[in-house]
Amino acid sequence: MARSRVKTRGTATTASHSSSSRSRSIANPNPLAREWRHIPKLVVFDLDFTLWLPEMYELDGAPFRKDPSTGAVTDRAGEQVRFFPAVDSVLSVLELDEQFRDATEVAVASRTTEPHWAKTCMRLLDVELTHVDGSNSRKTSLQSVVDYEAIYPRNKRAHFAQLKEESGVEYADMLFFDNEYGNIRDISALGVV
Repeated sequence: MARSRVKTRGTATTASHSSSSRSRSIANPNPLAREWRHIPKLVVFDLDFTLWLPEMYELDGAPFRKDPSTGAVTDRAGEQVRFFPAVDSVLSVLELDEQFRDATEVAVASRTTEPHWAKTCMRLLDVELTHVDGSNSRKTSLQSVVDYEAIYPRNKRAHFAQLKEESGVEYADMLFFDNEYGNIRDISALGVV
């Protein structure tokens, strides 16, 4: 499902290395903030045990609740769904860094057997987006930073065919993150990095 936010797709970029930009990156509090030699047009993340834990099948299910004071998201038994520590930083770079902001879109591809739970968690979980210089932090839902969703229990190749069709991005211009080697192997055969 495509999100309504529109980004202007850029082309792959080779960064120049001026001394002022190097010093900016070195002093930067976000270690991911640097000049990138190639900018992917679509970055695709698996959900379970890549962006968050526990995996959906390990939970007791809906209803999911978000604590208004802490932002913690829990299932009906009180088990918390939480992001891995680097998720905020990675998504901040993709959303706010000038190299990626208008050139890169974000997608999720998940084979979960509980797609409704995953979509609910995406809506409830907050990502803290912080500019690379550490200023202007704001919270927004994971769902709001994702441009495309392929969440259903099928082979990742089906997910990527859908993402390619919806986004118009060729496989060679996609970057994929997953915790399962078999998924990475299958998708890299398509030309995805």
